[in-house]
Amino acid sequence: MMSMRTGTRTSNSLYRMAALVAAAFLALSPAFAADVGDIPPDELGNTDGGKDVRLSDSEGRIRIVTFWATWCPPCLKELPVLNAIQNQAGTSRVQVIAINLKESRRQYRKAREAFTDFNVTFVHDARGKVGERFGVKAIPYMLIIDVDGRVAYKHVGYDDSELENIVGEINTLLTRNNLGVP
Repeated sequence: MMSMRTGTRTSNSLYRMAALVAAAFLALSPAFAADVGDIPPDELGNTDGGKDVRLSDSEGRIRIVTFWATWCPPCLKELPVLNAIQNQAGTSRVQVIAINLKESRRQYRKAREAFTDFNVTFVHDARGKVGERFGVKAIPYMLIIDVDGRVAYKHVGYDDSELENIVGEINTLLTRNNLGVP
């Protein structure tokens, strides 16, 4: 007869082995690597109020998804620019979604207090699960998604010298999709 202790040890060993197999499988599962023309994952997380945020919720608009953190100076320069783009274009034509990546709830809330007058949708990705699904390796990481739900442009990093190019890309999409240029 097997003792209870041996049975528990066997059970724990099987559990650990199953967990390792699952982890190995997940490691082999490719994350989305945003390339122009790809359709990115739909689910982006939740707002501060707990509302689900999905790309499909803003169909018919240009979507700008950016991943950022408070310790990232280029991210903090990019967010006000994206807010200005959001305000200029209007939410009926452009939807900016800013996903805070791998920061504590406390740090995120502190940052959100500084951005209270921003007109973008903020999402907190504390564990980086959304970032993993999008293949984020460096921030800021921005995708500009066309009305058909495909990645039209991708930017990793941010520099003020890129602003004219980014605005041009957005205006091109607005024109191409008969949404008008602000």
